[in-house]
Amino acid sequence: MLDRRQFITSIGLSTLASQATTAKTGNGIEISGTAGAEVVQGGCLLNLQRAYQVMDEENLDALIVTRPINFYHFTGYYDHMAVRMDSPSSFAILSRDEKRPSSVVMNQFIYYYSVADSNFKWDSTLNLFTGWGDKIATAESRDQTEAHREVLAPFVFSSKNALLDRDFEKARTNALNMALDGNPPSGNANSALIRAMEHLGLTDSRIGVDDPVIDRIIKSANLKSTAIDGDYALRRIRMVKSQQEIELMKIAATTNAEAALAAASALRSGATLNELRATFFAQCALRGNMPLFLQVDTIMSEVFNMEFKEGSAFAIDAVSQGFHYTGDYGRTVFIGEPTKSMKRATDAIAIGWDAVRENLKPGIRYSEIKAIGRRAIRSAGYDIAVAVTPHSVGLCHTDEPGRDGTGAYWQKDDLVLEENMIISVDMPVLHTGIGGSAHLEDLTLITKDGSEQINSIGDRVIIV
Repeated sequence: MLDRRQFITSIGLSTLASQATTAKTGNGIEISGTAGAEVVQGGCLLNLQRAYQVMDEENLDALIVTRPINFYHFTGYYDHMAVRMDSPSSFAILSRDEKRPSSVVMNQFIYYYSVADSNFKWDSTLNLFTGWGDKIATAESRDQTEAHREVLAPFVFSSKNALLDRDFEKARTNALNMALDGNPPSGNANSALIRAMEHLGLTDSRIGVDDPVIDRIIKSANLKSTAIDGDYALRRIRMVKSQQEIELMKIAATTNAEAALAAASALRSGATLNELRATFFAQCALRGNMPLFLQVDTIMSEVFNMEFKEGSAFAIDAVSQGFHYTGDYGRTVFIGEPTKSMKRATDAIAIGWDAVRENLKPGIRYSEIKAIGRRAIRSAGYDIAVAVTPHSVGLCHTDEPGRDGTGAYWQKDDLVLEENMIISVDMPVLHTGIGGSAHLEDLTLITKDGSEQINSIGDRVIIV
């Protein structure tokens, strides 16, 4: 039996078989890597037909995005420069006209230094920018506010000896040359974005945007286009997944559940909440996921700590991301045999979840899901309140529009399930005074005529 000191280092436990893994660590833990990378390299991840449908319904001629989550959805590239600087860095454009190509605007050096390594299969027109020089250009500039200014030449690392250049260094230069062939760089992001809009015929259009800086750029160029807050439309699009997204969600959900199960299974009396959280984070990292949070015993505080003892009974809610897609997994953990009141609580939520699972299919409303779960629990004779809260999961833990257009969790719509949605139904017990806390949560893909679980659901409770 593991003692408290062994708990924090017990990350070599055997785990559930992964659905999409390609390598193993020295501890035998499988890492999800190549399968997901190949999906992302395909470029645009969003469900294009869904996007065109939503733009049509929201009367948008195009979407222009810059936030890292949305830029990634449109391109497969996570804009690390925007994350580092907490400021817009790159832009992606999708026109409602399917015959017009999408467009990407980004810094030339970042494309050369970061993007080219990924070998994305982009169908987008690439518009790069470098910077403005100090000299006066002899040719008239397209942008009258910056007329006559010289555009700087692209910057690349100079080679001391071309024979010693490595393959990826050569590939970077080749990719940049191909991107600039027939499409010279602009002087800055503003001019590159306007140039891309003009090329797509979006100078007198209604455009959904995800950052006010885009509206300011459009106004600075005196275009007739109107910028509309696009968050509601973007969340509607993200809610129905493409096949690429479904594959990434399966990887993320499986890996997240494995990491949570491994961390909880290693737990022993005397270990602390901080150690449990750290072990989950380590298990995620070993498998290729990025941990987001682990809620333990209804506690989300990052500074609260406590020690687990024999007889402890508590809920865990584990969330991590693989290739920026979210796994969400909830269970009840018992250290030793459960008490009668806690056993009754976990039995109740299992009954509610089974009833919900049997009814998940396109056309069912969120409100119906809640009613089905609670009715099943009452009908089985349990006087136990359970949340039964459905929510869409994807690039965000709660990835769906809200009725006020903000996407706010507490103001979300009574949504109707559609094919290729991926949802969680949170099943926490809403009581104190039962000797602990209880939860049950899995991720479900809505299929054409039913549903499919995308993480293992065999362990309803974890007894250690």
